[in-house]
Amino acid sequence: MKIGTLNIDWFKKSLELKKVIEQQIKEQDLDFLIVNENILNFNFDENYFGYHSKSIPVKEEFQHLNYGIYLKGETPVRTSIYSKYKSVQEIGTIDPFTSICHKFIIDEREIIIYGTIIGTWGIKHQDKIAAVELDNFKKDVQYILINNEYVFVVGDFNTSFFKSENRQLATIKSREEIVTFTDNLNINRTTETIEHCIDHIFVSEKIKNQAQVKTSTFLENNILRDDPHKGISVELNFNS
Repeated sequence: MKIGTLNIDWFKKSLELKKVIEQQIKEQDLDFLIVNENILNFNFDENYFGYHSKSIPVKEEFQHLNYGIYLKGETPVRTSIYSKYKSVQEIGTIDPFTSICHKFIIDEREIIIYGTIIGTWGIKHQDKIAAVELDNFKKDVQYILINNEYVFVVGDFNTSFFKSENRQLATIKSREEIVTFTDNLNINRTTETIEHCIDHIFVSEKIKNQAQVKTSTFLENNILRDDPHKGISVELNFNS
C-alpha cells in the first residue's frame, strides 16, 4: 500500500506546472493521496474517489481572507483524500473546514485516513487559529484511536522535525507539542527524517509493528516552487 501527501497551494500555478504536478502524481501510483490547500475541481485521475473537507465560504471573509476574490471563483478545500478505494465510513472531525477522516477496507483491514492542516495561515495568527487547530488535531486523533488500530495521520503540519531548519509554528511550539503528543500515543512519525519538509505522514503503533515502511519524495521544492513543501510518500508492506 502506498500513501502520499502534497500541499498544492490552491493550485495557483502556471499551466505548465499544473501539468507537471498532475503527471508526477499519476506516476506515483498511490493508493491514497491527501491534498492540502486544494480546490474542488482538482482531479488528477478520474479513477480515484475524492473526499473533501467542508468547502470554505467564498461570498464573505472567512478567517481573515475573502477566498472568493483570492482564488478568482475557485472553490477552496483545505484537505482532500483521493483514494483508489471507496470509503465505507466518514468519521466526524471537530473542524470540518480543516480536517477530514474516512475509513476504508483493504485486505480485510480497517484503514483510517485522517487528513488535516495545523497552521492554515502558516506563521500568522498562531495564537488565535493555529493553536486551536493543534488542539483539534490532538482531540481528533485521540478520539479516532479509541476504536481504530490502523490509523494514518497525514497533512501539512507547518513543522519540520529538524531543529536546525527553524521551521515550525514557534509561538505554539508545534514541534515540541507534536513530538510529545505522538510519543505518548506511540504514533510513529514516519516522515520526520525528510529534510526541508513540513508535510508529514504518521502511522499508528499497529501499523508500525506490522508493516515494513519505505519513505520517498516527489515534486521536490525546486519543482513545486513552494519551499518547504514537497510531495512525500510512504510505501508499506504488511507482514501478514
